[in-house]
Amino acid sequence: MTRKRLLATLAVVAMLVTAGCAGTIGSSNDASPEGDTSPAASAQQQQQQPAKSVSVSASGEVTADPDRAVLDIGVEASAGDAETVRQRLSENVSEMRAALEEIGITDDQIETSRYIIREDHESRRSEGPTRYIGTHSFQIEINDTDAVGTVIETAVNNGGTNVGQVSFTLSEETRDELREEALSNAMDNARSDAEVLAENADLTITGVTSASTGHVDVRPYYAEAQTAASGDASTSIESGPVSVSAQVQVTYNATDA
Repeated sequence: MTRKRLLATLAVVAMLVTAGCAGTIGSSNDASPEGDTSPAASAQQQQQQPAKSVSVSASGEVTADPDRAVLDIGVEASAGDAETVRQRLSENVSEMRAALEEIGITDDQIETSRYIIREDHESRRSEGPTRYIGTHSFQIEINDTDAVGTVIETAVNNGGTNVGQVSFTLSEETRDELREEALSNAMDNARSDAEVLAENADLTITGVTSASTGHVDVRPYYAEAQTAASGDASTSIESGPVSVSAQVQVTYNATDA
């Protein structure tokens, strides 16, 4: 019984040695013997060298004057019952929209952003009669940024009660143009960063392996409506530049310097 176990152990060892020899025979070193300087051997050795690359992330940004403005304007009403609130809201909104139409603001430039009628929280806590408050808010888009003050005055003088944030932004056409510029700047910055990294790693950039971009960000300029001093009833809105930024991820091929 002991003799059979010993023979079995020797057989396993022989199998392991044979397997090890088979793996060595298939290695790339034996296919290219040391000292072989033929062109074929040199090409094979170059192919076997690990590829080198430099990967970077970079951003680019451009700014421009806005060519579109978005206004938040609302109408409020209150009464002792919800139906009266609804009627007053409807009347004031109709008056406001008719006045805006007279100065060239069409229906497709006006969009409802919020509509609510609710019980007044203050009346709940008091012993007086219950009151209801209603709000109908709109977003109004205009392409003439110089007309923002006029639009606000027209709305407030004709049923509008609330003026919220005014955002200066870009039209789709301008946004697309600036997007291309931002991406171009980002690629230039990526190349510069990659060359600095490659130089410090004793490498030379040879080409682009891959390039991708993420979300392009448009940052509007936000302003608040300000009424001028007494004697001048105009509304003053100061606009500012809008920025467009883009990010890219680029991988470059590289070789030893």
